[in-house]
Amino acid sequence: MATETIVRVGQRGTIVVPAEIRRRWGIRKDTRLILREEDDRLVLVPIASLTDTLAGAAKGCFGNTTSEVQEWLDREREDP
Repeated sequence: MATETIVRVGQRGTIVVPAEIRRRWGIRKDTRLILREEDDRLVLVPIASLTDTLAGAAKGCFGNTTSEVQEWLDREREDP
């Protein structure tokens, strides 16, 4: 579903993305966006940070509970 929101371009060429849209798309301070020209329109696309992209990638690899992860860390810290 396409939605439209009117924004104003400021004196220095800045635009303000409304808070509701920022929350919905996870746009925060320093979020980078791609500004793409598509025929007769401009499209803003958020670039996911590396941290956001990798979040959860190792979930369960070192245990599923705090104590399991701590046990793994303790084993890793032991002298060989």
